[in-house]
Amino acid sequence: MDFYIYILIFALVFFVVLSSVLFYQSSKDKANGNEQFAINKKTLEYLRSQKFIISKIFYITDSYSYSKDNSYKKMIVVDNEGQKICLVDYLAKRYYIISFAELLNYELYENGSMVTNGTALGGFGVGIFGAETNGNCKDLKLIIRIKNLSTPQVVYDILSNYMAGISVEKTAPLYRQCSASLQEVMSFLEVIKNNNSSSSPLLDA
Repeated sequence: MDFYIYILIFALVFFVVLSSVLFYQSSKDKANGNEQFAINKKTLEYLRSQKFIISKIFYITDSYSYSKDNSYKKMIVVDNEGQKICLVDYLAKRYYIISFAELLNYELYENGSMVTNGTALGGFGVGIFGAETNGNCKDLKLIIRIKNLSTPQVVYDILSNYMAGISVEKTAPLYRQCSASLQEVMSFLEVIKNNNSSSSPLLDA
């Protein structure tokens, strides 16, 4: 009989802990999502006041904006006519407007290890660029290197400290949505980076 009581107590404790973690994560996601919404609104208002001609906005899904509309997602804003990019540092709550020529490189890190550096793919056959996925992801971030001595990089945290460190399966909708949005923006960054190393003009179709 005591055995069943212990099992019941363990189940109750597990339920309480899990409920607490889920409630904490939900509150954290809501707060951070609302903060990203406010930063996006302020950034877009500033860009329009500076006659930054918005030709494209890349919206990057993260753990805070999953299942929300684009206004809550992390963003990179592009002005093709002016050959400019606006990068947003959501941690510092700052934005940086750089020319295409000031983009040096980009790196994608997963679980603390670099998985791609420009065109140097190094393991995404089981991740973002592969048809098949396996394993788990605890941390995913995009680092964009720029020509700026005071701020040489802007970091986009996509999955960081999610669910108190609990991993996200790579087959999960959250990971897949983050992956899809990252792949789109990285393709754009690759075009700019390659153009910077050549004399070919960019074509805006």
